[in-house]
Amino acid sequence: MGEARRGPIGWPLAAGVALGGASFAADLAGGGLRTVLQLAASTGFAWGYAALVAAFPARSRGAAVAAAVTVLSAATVCYYALNLSGDRWRGQGLGPVLVALAYWLLMSVAGGVVLGVLAHAVRSDRPPLAAAAAGLVCGLLAGAGIQIVAARLAVGDYRGMALVEGFVQAAAGVAVTIWMFSRRRGPRSWPRFAAVAVAACTAGAMAWDAVESVHVAGF
Repeated sequence: MGEARRGPIGWPLAAGVALGGASFAADLAGGGLRTVLQLAASTGFAWGYAALVAAFPARSRGAAVAAAVTVLSAATVCYYALNLSGDRWRGQGLGPVLVALAYWLLMSVAGGVVLGVLAHAVRSDRPPLAAAAAGLVCGLLAGAGIQIVAARLAVGDYRGMALVEGFVQAAAGVAVTIWMFSRRRGPRSWPRFAAVAVAACTAGAMAWDAVESVHVAGF
């Protein structure tokens, strides 16, 4: 009843719309504002963090999944709706944009389910499972940043802004996961968390490299 009065879907929906709007604004901004908005609202870390924040307080696994899926799906729909309301899509036609919307909406649902389940596991499961779940979350949040850093270093870009942004994302992903894990009620297995986090960060970087290689639209 308490969750129902607070509106368990209402505020994740509002957060998703705000995230999608900020991500759209990041595409249009310039200079330092663009950099800030990109980091805050248009990165894998930002979207994953928003889903986890929505899911973590939920008292049941189903509610956690619903909250995470709502945030990511609302953000995706809002972002593409704003693009379709303007002229950005006209250069490549409506078809590719709708394909991109369908692709990222599917990714949002799948990602929301995974993040919701993991957030609930970190909060409520037995210590070994919670530690493993937290390590996987670390890989999901930090993986995109690690992928950016690896890609930049591979081409000899040692001073570019993209490299800095990648480091920030990776560090923030690790920091947020440690904070989440420390907030759980009950015992914590830090060695297990660290071991799973290292493996998950490696796998996460590889997964993000594969996702980024799928060019379904120009934005």
